[in-house]
Amino acid sequence: MADRLEPHTTFNDQPFPELLGLACQVVLSNDGQWLAVSSVMHRYSRIAVYRTDDLSCAHLLTFTQEAESIAFHPTLPLLAVGLDNGDDFFRAGGLTLLEADTGHRVDFTDPAWGIDPLRWLDDRTLQLTFFAMTDGSDSRRARATVVREDWRGLGPDALDLTTLGRTEQDPQDPGEPGTYEDTLPPLQTLRTLAERAGRRYDEQGAVRAVAGLGDGRVLATRRDVAVECRAADGSVLWSVPAESPYGGTRIEVAADERTVRVAVPGPDSRTRTDFLLVDTADGGVLDRRSVPYSAAMCARTDGVWATRDTYDRCFGAEPPTPPNTRIFAADGSPLGSLHVPDRYDLVPLDARRCPELLYVRRRRDVVALAPDAATEAVLFSADAPLGRAVHADDGTGAALFHGRTELVRRAFPSGAVQWNRPLESEIIGLDTHAGVLHALCADGTLVSVDTADGALVATRRLPPHGPLSLHAAPDGTVVVGTAAGQILRCPAVRAPSGTPRRPFAASDR
Repeated sequence: MADRLEPHTTFNDQPFPELLGLACQVVLSNDGQWLAVSSVMHRYSRIAVYRTDDLSCAHLLTFTQEAESIAFHPTLPLLAVGLDNGDDFFRAGGLTLLEADTGHRVDFTDPAWGIDPLRWLDDRTLQLTFFAMTDGSDSRRARATVVREDWRGLGPDALDLTTLGRTEQDPQDPGEPGTYEDTLPPLQTLRTLAERAGRRYDEQGAVRAVAGLGDGRVLATRRDVAVECRAADGSVLWSVPAESPYGGTRIEVAADERTVRVAVPGPDSRTRTDFLLVDTADGGVLDRRSVPYSAAMCARTDGVWATRDTYDRCFGAEPPTPPNTRIFAADGSPLGSLHVPDRYDLVPLDARRCPELLYVRRRRDVVALAPDAATEAVLFSADAPLGRAVHADDGTGAALFHGRTELVRRAFPSGAVQWNRPLESEIIGLDTHAGVLHALCADGTLVSVDTADGALVATRRLPPHGPLSLHAAPDGTVVVGTAAGQILRCPAVRAPSGTPRRPFAASDR
């Protein structure tokens, strides 16, 4: 049976992590006991409701629509949420009511109109503004009011949005704002509330890459930061600023852990990417290489690294001038280059801890590219994209582990599939340590399996703070970066002793 462990300790444990670093609208209940904050992304949103006395999260609502408008009842701890799917052709939305003190929730839907905005006119009257798109260009706006003596404990049949009497509004009327002037400034309000509770909130950016070092330090990227180093207690030892708000997007730590190579988009992420070599002792920048386009990085375990353009993934970007694949030694000196005009004819494979530079050729063949870029060896073919990948030798043979919604072990370099294990969610990151394969999943679980046979070792449920990045430190600790800016440290687990291991045949290699 898989272990169930205490899931994690936290670096940068600031309040409001449920907002994923994106606070859009903030409202307080009339009695001051409840705080509601919306976090809205494209066709996805969260509403977090906090207790103002200790800033603990009482409720977290998630929607596959945009919660563009929230408002507390004038006298009750009742939150109204207006929803809009944001579609230009098939608008839909709804209204959600949540009682903060009891947790009672009720949802009402409208298959043809979104709601944005809404407001309470008095303790009996809720005003709803409906919005629709007819053909992708023409918009319609209408308004309706709902009057009730008692707004508590409503059932799902208490309101039918589609039958409300609506008054058409001029969609171009400047007197019809999408948001209200009485909305509290999100970041300033949250900072003030955090300070009153004796805490700090600076809405630090997402940790897109993270790595644990052998001495307990942790390297991480975040908004406005190329890479930073934290001590084992979480305090910041040094930080390298980025020249753009994007911050670092990928880090590759040298085998001796003395340096780290970091990929950093430039001020315009489409027209420049910087690759910094940073001293892990003090954060000094030892080398800087740049390419005049958006580029991805891959690396070998011996320190050789390469860049490849991603220009046509950015709308309106110009194709890079040749060469668009460049290979460098660990110190940044050029080793080789080549030009492949079709971006999707040679795509770098996101493979960690690998002794080869792996690419996918013609969306099917996995190839190892020589450091001088003069030759490439076809290793195996795959019928579907491999997803995240990591290389390891667990004592029973070299293997490449990969997956998107399932974990797969392939003999390396032959590519023969040795086992696969379906998962319940998309894989965000993969790494291995001491015979254990760790998979960070989009549903917030950390799944650990035996590398030999895929047997489940442990499943850990992480907090809903938006997992983004994963690394297994030399001591086996699993470090997870989150969209909320937190860094989670999860205890090491061991593969079951005595697990039968099939001896690999020579053909597997």
